[in-house]
Amino acid sequence: MNITGIVFHWSEGTYDQIFNNYHYNITYARDRACVVKTCCSDFEPKDHIWHRNNGRIGISLCCASGATPENPGDFPPAEAQIETACALAGKLAHIYSIKRDEINTHAVWAFIDGYGIHSRDKESRWDLWVPSWENGKNLTQVMKDKTLWYKEQFHMHVDNSDNMYEERIIDLVDGDRLYVPSIFKLAQEAHIVTESHEKFRNSWPESFKDDIEEHYKLSENSTEYSMIRNEPWCFSDKPDSHFGQGKEGQKPSEMEEGWYISLNWKEVPPRGTRFIIKNPVNGRAVVAIAGYETGTGRTGDLAGGVCEEIHHYLGTGHGSKLEVGVAKDQTLCPGPKDENCLITEQLPECKDGVFNL
Repeated sequence: MNITGIVFHWSEGTYDQIFNNYHYNITYARDRACVVKTCCSDFEPKDHIWHRNNGRIGISLCCASGATPENPGDFPPAEAQIETACALAGKLAHIYSIKRDEINTHAVWAFIDGYGIHSRDKESRWDLWVPSWENGKNLTQVMKDKTLWYKEQFHMHVDNSDNMYEERIIDLVDGDRLYVPSIFKLAQEAHIVTESHEKFRNSWPESFKDDIEEHYKLSENSTEYSMIRNEPWCFSDKPDSHFGQGKEGQKPSEMEEGWYISLNWKEVPPRGTRFIIKNPVNGRAVVAIAGYETGTGRTGDLAGGVCEEIHHYLGTGHGSKLEVGVAKDQTLCPGPKDENCLITEQLPECKDGVFNL
């Protein structure tokens, strides 16, 4: 599923009441800053808008309990919530290349679909439709304008003030140069045969799926990372290559293959070189291993790719924009870098679709 849009909502609850219908909830406390909370991937479908959920991320301001079309109630949208929501949406709009017409409040879509404000529909919605909120503008337009401003401010090059990355220039095979750390699109790559796969100790798979289930088991036993794996063996278009064969036929360990990165580099880095891959929206990060594969095998504006395990952990998918850099610390263990979760906060298990903090 591709991410195509962002829909702003208000929850019709209190400032600290979170609902699981949305990808992101923006809480508010009068004596402290807002908190962004999420319990799912951007790619997980959520039931937050009538018949337009597919590919659209729902961001809800926790507010508007008791609101009417004339009055936002005792819990009106707070300025801090609005700013936080728009800053988040600006990042999302940049990462997923979301167009301006796809950044809307629920009020706008409800009006287009016939159940908006002042309609006689018993399920009418007017989320964030507040006239004359700022300089005569409706709050709906204010949030769209702010989001587009934040989208423009989200620069491609990454701030390395925490000294996590080694700044480097990578020459690509097409003559371009890639400056890292930076943010760019990455494919979802297929699997490479590993050194412990007994069946292929002295051979290679004969098809995309040849004994791939055994590879999945070996990978999970080594990485201890559980997920439903769907990608087949990788395949190169070179005449002397084989299914599942990486660069020059070198076979990685299961741990290295389970968290690998491949770029279209002109000169492949030494095997085992550590990269850090981060989802710039939710802050999740992975230590990835380079040196066993090159290219993407895909078309389009992709500088490289990462294995499906990395996309799964980060909550991203094929073609997502991710933050990529060479790790300053080359002794890091491959896999999830949990202490680097910076932006969002994982929620406890919900009951009946509602979280009460």
